[in-house]
Amino acid sequence: MFNKFRKTFILAVGIATFGLFQSVNADWSAVDGDQDIIISLQSNPMTDPERACLAVTFARMLSGNPNANVTLFVTLDGVTLADESVASSRRFKCETPWESEISLQESLDIFIGGNDNNMVVCPLCWKSRYGSEDPDNGTKTANIGTMIFNADKILDF
Repeated sequence: MFNKFRKTFILAVGIATFGLFQSVNADWSAVDGDQDIIISLQSNPMTDPERACLAVTFARMLSGNPNANVTLFVTLDGVTLADESVASSRRFKCETPWESEISLQESLDIFIGGNDNNMVVCPLCWKSRYGSEDPDNGTKTANIGTMIFNADKILDF
């Protein structure tokens, strides 16, 4: 009985060890079909410029994939990114994989200007902070419900 238990135990440990040490390879470039990706920024660039830079940099990086439809969705205090007087502040310098230092506004302009990328501004959040004024960057006319329901991935900053 003891021998049978010992052999079963050794077999179980061997299978577990073999399974644990298998190499895992992920193909980060393989995307089957188009993907809708939303990057959501909720924090104010004035109080957390690093988070705003990171969100815009991720949006730029992911938009380089021709199979990705990337939308930068600014909500809550993040809507101040759509105010050019905030985004163009000289104190906001971002480090990216492409440039050692670039302004937040320049990085945002590069993202919005390429591959039909879009920045959507939460209309309720914008209105509560800016009234009837229109945003300088992005649009507040998107169908947000459809955008969220059709998203394959949502990254939150």
